[in-house]
Amino acid sequence: MANNAEQKKKAPVTVENSAVQEKKPSKPILLWIAILVLLILAGGLFWLIEQQKVAIASMAEEVEATQQSLERRLSQLDTNMASGSANTTKLLENLNSTDVGLAEKIAEVVKIQDMTNDDVKRVWAMAEVEFLLQTASQRVLLAADNEGAKTALALADEKLKDLADPRLYLLRALLADEQLALSSVAKVDIDGLAVRLQSVLDQVDSLQVVLSQNILEEEPSSEEIVEGASSLENIPSQVLDAILSTVKIRKPEDGAAAVLVPEERYFLYQNLRLKLETARLALLQRREQVYHQSLAVAESWLQQYFEGNERDSALATVQALKKENITVAMPDISGSLVWLKEKGDQ
Repeated sequence: MANNAEQKKKAPVTVENSAVQEKKPSKPILLWIAILVLLILAGGLFWLIEQQKVAIASMAEEVEATQQSLERRLSQLDTNMASGSANTTKLLENLNSTDVGLAEKIAEVVKIQDMTNDDVKRVWAMAEVEFLLQTASQRVLLAADNEGAKTALALADEKLKDLADPRLYLLRALLADEQLALSSVAKVDIDGLAVRLQSVLDQVDSLQVVLSQNILEEEPSSEEIVEGASSLENIPSQVLDAILSTVKIRKPEDGAAAVLVPEERYFLYQNLRLKLETARLALLQRREQVYHQSLAVAESWLQQYFEGNERDSALATVQALKKENITVAMPDISGSLVWLKEKGDQ
C-alpha cells in the first residue's frame, strides 16, 4: 500500500516534466525565425546601399562628361575670341591704310580739279557717313548689337545734317526708317541676366539637400518577439507584425529625393553648378535653346533635391530667367548703305 501511494505522488511530477519538455523547443524555433528575419533585413539594406552606390557612380560619370564638354566649349570660345580680336586688329589696320589712301586721293583730286575747301569737307563727310553705315550693318549682322547700330546711324544722320544738301534727303529718310525699325526691337539685358545667373551660382554651396528619413526607426529584439508569441499557431502573425513594426518606408511628397550620404552630396552640387554655368555660357553666346534647356534642368533639380529659404530664392530667380527670350529678330538696315553706294557719287 505504501508503494502505491508513493507511485501516485510521483506520477503528476512526471506529467508536469513532460509538459515542460514539450514547451521548451518553441523558444529556439522563435529565435531562429527572428535571426532569419534580421538577416533578410540586413540583406535588403545591403542591396539598397549597393543601388545607391551605382546611382552615385553614374552621376559622377555624367558630371565628369559634362565638365569636359564645358571645358571644350570654353576653350573653343577663347579661340574664337582670340581670332575675333585678331580680325578686329586687322580691320583697324586696313581702315587706317584706307584712310591714308583716301587722303592721298583727295589731295590728288584737289591738285587736278582745284577743289575748294567745302568740296574737300563734303568728300570727307560722305566717306565718314559710308563708314558709319557699314559699322551699323556689321553690328546688326554679326553681334546683334541694337544700341551700337542706332548710335552709328545717329552719327551718320548728324553728318548729313551738317552738309545741308537737299539731294541727300532720300538718304536721311532711309536712315530715319532704319532708326525707327531698330527702336522697335525689344531690348535684352544680357549683362543683367548674366549677373542674376551668377548670383544663383554663388548660392549653390549654401543650399540644403533634402534628407531622407532613417530606414530603421525601431528594431525589436529577438526576446521581445519570443515573448510575444504564445504558441506555434500564431508565430507567422507575430513575425509579420515584427517586420511591419521594424521597417517604415518614408517618401518625400514628390517621391524624387535621393538617399545621399553627406560625402556624396558633392556630385549633386557640382551637377547643378555645371548646368547653371552652361546656361550662362549659352546666354553670352545667345544660344536660346541650350539656355532654356539648362535652366529647365536646374529648376527640376532645385525642386526635387533641395529645400529651405535659399532654395526658394534661387528657384524663383531661375524660373524668372527661364521666361526671358535672349534672341530677337533684327531688322534689315542695309538700304541706306546700298543707296549711298549706288547714288552717292551723283
